[in-house]
Amino acid sequence: MERGKLREAMHMRASEAPPATDTAANLAWLRDRTLIGDLYSRYAYGVDSLDMALVRSVFHPDCVVVGTMEQGGLDDYLEGLEMGLAMYHATMHFKGNQYIELDGDKAFVETWVVGYHMEAPGSPLEHLKLGLRYRDEVTRVGEGWKISRREAVLQWHTGPFPRPALGEPPYPRKPHQSDARGA
Repeated sequence: MERGKLREAMHMRASEAPPATDTAANLAWLRDRTLIGDLYSRYAYGVDSLDMALVRSVFHPDCVVVGTMEQGGLDDYLEGLEMGLAMYHATMHFKGNQYIELDGDKAFVETWVVGYHMEAPGSPLEHLKLGLRYRDEVTRVGEGWKISRREAVLQWHTGPFPRPALGEPPYPRKPHQSDARGA
């Protein structure tokens, strides 16, 4: 059986735990994994509550994003994300499998996410459900971690994607100057 392109692009990358006899290394390894995993909980909470300051807090200021609808620097990405989310009555995001590969002060993280985007009661549009993989490079910043590069890979969806506009179309937005694909 032939594998599809999306499945071929999957790479399970995760770091092995340090030797059980090295308590300090295990504590540092567990702390880093917890702090990195927390980025995704804070991101989902911020997205679903439209708290863009919380969303911004998980990213390095120089972060480059290759998203499902656009690409570019952090400010452009967050502006587009907020506009897109505001079109829905509610959203709810769940993180699933997460693989963390630690390498000193850098890490690669692949996180599977299911996002529910609910239309307002009476809307003629179907709800949107998305299956995504976030393929992120994260960097240690002080005592914590920040996402320094994100690639969102669409796996599947049900419902209209992108969302059709009812009235003047706010999306997709006009292209902006930054371009993340070359980064």
